[in-house]
Amino acid sequence: RIMVVFRAVLALALLSCCTAFQASGFLGSHLANPALFLPRSFSSSAARARPLATSSRMFGLRMQLDGMPGGEKVDGPGAEMTEEMMMLIALQQREKMALPEGSKVIVFGALDRLGQIVVRMLAANGRYKPAIQTSEGYLDQMRMTVDGVEPGFPPEAQVAIEEIPADVSAAILCLEKVSDVETLKVVLGLGLPLKKFVLLSKIGVDSRENDWKLKLNPFLKLDEWAALEDTLKETADLSGFDYSIVRVGDLSGGPFYDTNRDFSQALEDRIFDAEAKGCVLKSGDQDSGKVTRDAVAQLLVECLARPDAANKVMSLRSVKEKTEGAVLCDEQNYLGLPPARKNRARNVFTPSKDQWAKAFANAFP
Repeated sequence: RIMVVFRAVLALALLSCCTAFQASGFLGSHLANPALFLPRSFSSSAARARPLATSSRMFGLRMQLDGMPGGEKVDGPGAEMTEEMMMLIALQQREKMALPEGSKVIVFGALDRLGQIVVRMLAANGRYKPAIQTSEGYLDQMRMTVDGVEPGFPPEAQVAIEEIPADVSAAILCLEKVSDVETLKVVLGLGLPLKKFVLLSKIGVDSRENDWKLKLNPFLKLDEWAALEDTLKETADLSGFDYSIVRVGDLSGGPFYDTNRDFSQALEDRIFDAEAKGCVLKSGDQDSGKVTRDAVAQLLVECLARPDAANKVMSLRSVKEKTEGAVLCDEQNYLGLPPARKNRARNVFTPSKDQWAKAFANAFP
C-alpha cells in the first residue's frame, strides 16, 4: 500500500511539473525574427503552448496497451506491470505509428517549385489533406508554375491567408534554399498539435567535418542545414512528435518547362526527368548527385505514412541506370499532369508503393 501511494504521489508531481513546463512557453513562441517561409505578418489560431509528450498520450498507458500483441493478462506474483514499464512499451509503440489517415498537413515553402509538387503529391495521394499558409497576391510570388494547369494549387488544398490552420497534424518544410534557424524555432513554438515534421535538408551534413571541400564551400551552407536538423531533433524530443529528415543533392526536373525563362535549363530538366528511372535511398549521407523533384516530393509524403521513417535521417539521389542499392521507378507521370505547350508530354518516373517499401528496406534493414 505504501508503494501504491508513493507511485500515485510521484505521478501527480510529474504531472504538475509538466503543466508548469507547458505554461512557461519554453519553446519560445515569443520569438519574432522575420520568417523566411512565412508571410511578414502571420498568426496561428492554435496560439497555445503545445503539451509535452507526458500528456494524455503518456498517462493513458493501460488503454494504449489494450489490444497489443502479447498483451494478455497474466495472473500470479509479479504479473502486475509497473507504470515505468508500461511507459517504455507505450513509447516504443508510438515510435512505430504513422500519421493517421485524414490528417491535415501544412507545407512550408509551397511557392517553390518543389513545394508546389509536394502539395500536388499530397492531393494525388489522397491520404492526407494539404494546407498552405501564405499571403495575399501569392500567385505573383511564384516564379514558375506547373505546366498544363491553372496557376496555383489543386482544389483539395486549403489556402490559408496570413494564418496557420489550428488543426494541422503534421508539417513539411521543403524550401529549396536553407531557412533561418530562428524561423524554424518560431514555427515549432506556435503550439501546433504536431504529430510529425518532415524536413528537407542537404547531403553532406554528416561528412562535412571530414571533408574540407564540403566544409568551406559557401554555396552548400552545410553548417546552416545542420543547425536546422539539430533544432528539429531537439524540439521533437522535447515536444513528443516524430520527425523525418530527407537530404538531397541538386534538385532537377519538374513540370515547369513553360514558365522557366532559362530555356537551356528547362530542356535539361525535361531530359533528366525522362532519363532518371531509378533512385537510391540511404540512411544518413551518401554521394551527392542530382535528384528529380518528383521523387523528392513523393518521398517527403511517404515519410508521413511510413512508420519506418519516424525519427530517421535519410538521403535520396536519382540514377539513370541500374546501380547497387537502387530501386527502379515504374510510376510514369504519377501526378497525371497534361502536356506542356506544343504537346510536350511529361516523362517522369517515381517509385511505386512496393518499390518505396523495397527502398526503405534497403536503407533501414
